[in-house]
Amino acid sequence: MVKQHPQHQFGGAEKIGASNSAQQVGEYLDLRDLVVVLYRKIWLIAGIVAGFLAVAATFLALTTPQFTATALLLVDPSQKNLLNPDEGFSQGGMSDAARVESEVEILRSGTVSLATVERLDLVTDPEFGPSLGLFEKLGLAFGQNENPAVGTDLLSQTLDRFMSATEIRRRGQTHLIAVSATSESATKAALLANTLAQTYIGLQIEAKVNMSMAARDLLLAQIEQARESLAQSEDALDFYVEQNLERLSREAGGIDIEQLRSELEDLRSLQVQSTAQRQALSSAYQQRDWAQIAQVLEDSALANLVGQREALIARLNTSTETTTRVDLQQELERLDALLDAEAATNLQSAKLDVENLNAEVRSKQGALRSAIFDGNLSSATLAELYDLQQKADIAQRQYKNLLSRARDLDAQSLVQMADSRIVSEALPPRQPSFPKKAMVLSFAFVLALGVGVSAAFLSEFYFGGITSVAQLANVLPIPVGGAIPKVEQQVGHLSVADTVIQAPLSPYAESVRQLRASIDLGVLTPKGKCTVVMVTSAFPSEGKSSLALALARTYAVAGKSTLLVDTDLRKPSLHQYLGLTPQTGFFDYLRYPEKLAAQSGFYDTDTLSKVGVVLGRGRADVPTDQLLQSAIFERFLDKAREAMDVIILDTSPLLPVVDAIYIARHADVVLNCVRYGGTGQTNLREALDRLARGVQPSTPVYSVLTHNRSRGSDYENTYAHPGGV
Repeated sequence: MVKQHPQHQFGGAEKIGASNSAQQVGEYLDLRDLVVVLYRKIWLIAGIVAGFLAVAATFLALTTPQFTATALLLVDPSQKNLLNPDEGFSQGGMSDAARVESEVEILRSGTVSLATVERLDLVTDPEFGPSLGLFEKLGLAFGQNENPAVGTDLLSQTLDRFMSATEIRRRGQTHLIAVSATSESATKAALLANTLAQTYIGLQIEAKVNMSMAARDLLLAQIEQARESLAQSEDALDFYVEQNLERLSREAGGIDIEQLRSELEDLRSLQVQSTAQRQALSSAYQQRDWAQIAQVLEDSALANLVGQREALIARLNTSTETTTRVDLQQELERLDALLDAEAATNLQSAKLDVENLNAEVRSKQGALRSAIFDGNLSSATLAELYDLQQKADIAQRQYKNLLSRARDLDAQSLVQMADSRIVSEALPPRQPSFPKKAMVLSFAFVLALGVGVSAAFLSEFYFGGITSVAQLANVLPIPVGGAIPKVEQQVGHLSVADTVIQAPLSPYAESVRQLRASIDLGVLTPKGKCTVVMVTSAFPSEGKSSLALALARTYAVAGKSTLLVDTDLRKPSLHQYLGLTPQTGFFDYLRYPEKLAAQSGFYDTDTLSKVGVVLGRGRADVPTDQLLQSAIFERFLDKAREAMDVIILDTSPLLPVVDAIYIARHADVVLNCVRYGGTGQTNLREALDRLARGVQPSTPVYSVLTHNRSRGSDYENTYAHPGGV
């Protein structure tokens, strides 16, 4: 049921417009009204929802599905040493969290992505490889961009696409890292995620190996210095012993020292000879000089083989027979192999002899030092010896430590383990990650429903035409006097207003009588006084002239003396609805009152009722608003009030011209006609705002819905309140 507005009183400064429409809507609507509005706009909402769902379905049909696969990595922040597992430790606390976050950023780095791109050769992949965009294709079509990107540019484009298709994210506060990859293929998505994780682990191991090798190389330089320092310390001690051997022998008081010294000198002489022989053999062997090797070794058997070889070479150079040359060549190769094996054996034996002599020299030096230290030496001599010995021991320990650490680094570089491992490999997903059909359709439905409801309320209260009495009551803050149903003009009728007389029991006639009742009950006109009813509209063709004629006929049938005046001086139309052709019109009377006062050409009587009619004749060729402001028009109305019970003024529309505004101040009640589904709501508010400028503050104004096609419930509600709805 539509709510009844309080009767609106127009004040001089009051404005009815779009600025306060929202407040009016909130003031006069309740939940039931909103439900009714939505019910009236159900087809608009359904159409919008269907459109959105169609767009969403088209999007789903045209969009290539994207699949996302995820591999899980576990980061172990503890330091690991397989050669000594007890050395592993964890820094704990915030350091562990920082370590995991650091690994996340490393995984996101371009280095890992680039290595993955190169490993999978994604530059040639149709999905991730470079391709020409729309602008590039247009440029090529118009002769631009003749040199397409190559090399590094192609790799950069592929890298950008690959990085856009991957996502690295830490799982909460755990040590787990999710490595996700998205692709048009579910299998490829799993391959990308697993390869990215494996590449990251491989680079991590490679970095640790490189770090170990770099540390080893640094130690090797320190080892060389330690070796030189050790040699210098040993040489200094040996030099001191040799330079002071006689004194040391006297102080020690032993014959063994002299004997050890003699043996050491013999060993050193052999050491020099063996070293020289080994160097000579090595040089001759590298040059394959078998004669020199036989001479150095003084080996007659080897010299005999060398002689045989030279004889074979001489025969090979002089022989011309192919068979003989082949045999000689094979024999020469056999001798070369035999000489090579013999020379290699002797060279290895020479190396072993040198190493054994070096060991004997070191042993003899140690025995000599022990004999000296065991002797009864003076405290000054002992102090000097111990100082040199201590320096040699320190250099030796340092050298051994560096050698041991270098060997450890070599071993570690071979058994390095990554600090991260794959705990769950990515599997090809069964469902695409984008687009999610259920989510897209649900979002489209919710969005469409919101847009549809918003459009329904905008259409109801701000835009579009009026389609129900309830809507009209909600849009304009004035009572609704009635709703006139749309009827087809019958054959033989001059207008639909003839239905009031020809079919008095029709819904159309009843609706006009209900409108008359609304006027009679809502207008407090003193008994015996005339009631002036003004009928207007925002625009032409809204049914005001037909309504004015029909209303006048109902008053006449009810026994009221009624005068119908066509005050639309710009475009009069009542004479057409009555089938009359006046010689003069109301415009002519107002313009030349003295000349036409005695004539009655613009006044006639309705042939179907006793309504007196003041007719218009044709379009005015001059402005007419000043005529309606004249004393002539006022005198006309005054005389008509004295003679009539009801005067109905059919005026011009409010928005195209200003005439109706000047007529409004003479009216006792105003009917504002609104055509069903026609005039926009903004125009209705503007027209009502203009009407407010001219109407008297105490004059009631009613809206009338013409050409109504709404359902019967609205039609019945229209007549539930004769005083206005």
